[in-house]
Amino acid sequence: MRELKSRISLLPLHAIVMCVTAILSLISLFIPMFELFVQYKRQRIYSLFTLILNPRVSVPLRESNVDLDFQMFGAWMFTLTIIVSVAALTLALGFQLYSDNPGKKRLGCLSVMVLFILRLVLHIYTLSNFITSDMLTVNHMTVQRLYVVQTLAGNILSVLLMIGIFASLYGALGLKMNMKLLAYPYILWIAVFTILPLMLILFRAFFAKTAGGYTFTTDGFRTLFANKNVTTSFYGMQVTLQEYFSVFVRSLDYAVWTTIGCLFISYPLAYIMAERTKRLHKTSSKLLLLLVLPMWMNTMLRTYAWRAFFGETGVFNTLMSSWGLIDHPVMFLQNPILSDIITKLVMVNDFLPFMILPIYSVLVKIDSSLSQAAEDLGANRFQTFFKVIFPLSLPGVISGIQMVFMPSMTFYMIPDIISEGSKTTIGNTVQSFILNESTTYQQAGNVLSLILLIFVLITMGILRNQDKEASGSGGMVL
Repeated sequence: MRELKSRISLLPLHAIVMCVTAILSLISLFIPMFELFVQYKRQRIYSLFTLILNPRVSVPLRESNVDLDFQMFGAWMFTLTIIVSVAALTLALGFQLYSDNPGKKRLGCLSVMVLFILRLVLHIYTLSNFITSDMLTVNHMTVQRLYVVQTLAGNILSVLLMIGIFASLYGALGLKMNMKLLAYPYILWIAVFTILPLMLILFRAFFAKTAGGYTFTTDGFRTLFANKNVTTSFYGMQVTLQEYFSVFVRSLDYAVWTTIGCLFISYPLAYIMAERTKRLHKTSSKLLLLLVLPMWMNTMLRTYAWRAFFGETGVFNTLMSSWGLIDHPVMFLQNPILSDIITKLVMVNDFLPFMILPIYSVLVKIDSSLSQAAEDLGANRFQTFFKVIFPLSLPGVISGIQMVFMPSMTFYMIPDIISEGSKTTIGNTVQSFILNESTTYQQAGNVLSLILLIFVLITMGILRNQDKEASGSGGMVL
């Protein structure tokens, strides 16, 4: 017993993961993993074990009964699954606890990996073949009215099996896993929530869902680039452009002016706060808190507050009327030019902290002795700023531009609320495409998202090159 405890304590992390996964895989046979729905109502929850104990289901309906029998299917799935699970547990414990040969341990990891893959395939097969076409035909049902879904426990089992597969592959390759790998959970986060959605967008841009599966098609591109022109107003001028190109131009216009406005306001504020921090030898956390504080309020509430401020009976019109500046309320939100200006003003206000924080974090770290050295060499304050301070702060400026330009390009809530839906941007165009019932329009939405992604990647590449050049120029100044 003491020897067994010492062997367990010496197990590498990937072996522990394998053994735990194998144990849970066996236990999962007795945990409810499948939910049966008849006429959109959940009737029963099954585990593979209860599928044998209680295989028959009879659901009375208004016109007929739904009679199902899972005895044969449940017996086969339970038998195969328990064989695979017991084999995986035996090999995982046997090779890792009672074998000292590295080659045999690697072979054991490879065998366990194959069994884990087979266990996952059996789980997916059970879920997809629970309801057969014969059952649907006999009971006069459709797949929308009679179906089985996976419970939360089933989702967790799928994830655990995938983790077990990776752990056993790690051991089969003879690599050594240590606890440092647990410090990088963001790799999994990026893979699941960034790379996978982007791959799905790329896939759905070229493949449309049909009755027989997915078919390669370019209908989304044809819909998006159809020869359909619209006349729209830009800065008071009537311009005729391709329909969705005009949407792209308007979104780009909002993003550019938002970025410029944030930069012109943020840099002086960040510079003043940084100089104050250096002079007083204490942080400007309270000032930064005042700038970030509005972000704690919901964006929609802030936007509606701005809309109320510039409304027909809003604060601005009321003040101007009380001061005798106007006789009748000014319709700010109905005027295309004024509405555009207000939209950009509100967007600048919304994204301002994203520009201030990176610039301030760079400026506050610039050594004051550099400015003193430049002045000793004969440079005035103007020259010191533009030849020393500003080049060294460019990494913060570029980071701020990235944090403002990219989101404001696709942000549609503020333009939609301020213009009362009269101004269309890329964001709500993609939304309307994706929510459309037509598969062609859904594909067009994915195509537009893909084009926007390519544009963002190109922009980030350009800014990254500029960041490298700025870092290099900073080194030359020093």
